[in-house]
Amino acid sequence: MTVVDQHSGILFAMFDGPKRVICKVDWDALIDRAAVDGADEMDIRATFHRHREAIQAIASQNYDAGQASPIVTTYQLTPLP
Repeated sequence: MTVVDQHSGILFAMFDGPKRVICKVDWDALIDRAAVDGADEMDIRATFHRHREAIQAIASQNYDAGQASPIVTTYQLTPLP
């Protein structure tokens, strides 16, 4: 499941055993990632799909670190050099 929230980003689900965990990648994170990729900054769905594995890995790390509803930020998806 992925849901685009026009005001904040894309919501997606992961599972911790039988428990469903709702996660989010911020709109700004996707725009910044697209800019670095040289892609269309407004096509956040395409950016999400291109980087889905990395986004899910970051969300999983955030969940393991204690975030009940993990949020992937621009600094995680597009770290500064």
